[in-house]
Amino acid sequence: MLQIRNSYNNILKKYQDLGKGNVRLTQSTLLLVQPINAATDTYKFPVLETDNAIAPQPEEIRLNMNDEFISYDIGYYVMCNMDKADVDAGRFFLTYAPMELHHSFTGILGAWLGKLAISVNNIQRVEKWDLKRHNIIPRTQFQNTSAGIPAATQPSLKYEADGMFPMQPMLVFSGAKKNDITLNLVAAISATAGGDWTTGATAITFEARKLALLFRGLLAQNAAKFQGA
Repeated sequence: MLQIRNSYNNILKKYQDLGKGNVRLTQSTLLLVQPINAATDTYKFPVLETDNAIAPQPEEIRLNMNDEFISYDIGYYVMCNMDKADVDAGRFFLTYAPMELHHSFTGILGAWLGKLAISVNNIQRVEKWDLKRHNIIPRTQFQNTSAGIPAATQPSLKYEADGMFPMQPMLVFSGAKKNDITLNLVAAISATAGGDWTTGATAITFEARKLALLFRGLLAQNAAKFQGA
């Protein structure tokens, strides 16, 4: 909490120095998502709500063109559909390849072998950010009741911290600027065919389908129109 308070004070002072001390700062999130594509090792993540060159995914939280977003934490995950019979039944954010579910999850082992680059108005702000720092293998993992365990278990993930990493210096996305996020993997990965997790008499199928970048920080409402300052 102290880090968040310090970030808030520092950001507010910068806006005050620009004569924009009345800017509204609120804690917020950007969630950027792209489907896994076995034909490529490079992914582009659009930031703005108005960027339709790559169609928005239903889970995404993009930035309004009138706002700025100052990120102090970044997370990276593989997203799974829960129950292939109904792909919208739920989502699970993975920080590791759960091979205990099914051998097909070896196909996403390489999701954490690569790097991230972020530029704003063609100025490189983040370069060669390694994805391995987001690879967390939890102490508890998926366990079926079929193995003789009285109750099924799932990974002990704490999304406040697991898969997240602080950004220093902080990164500013702006609705009035060109924001470019590129993720390069060492090699292409494949979406999984699925793995069953049995909870009592019910089998839930997990399918790794998407890559997700999660930014946490402060949203500066209606700040983008002041970019000439």
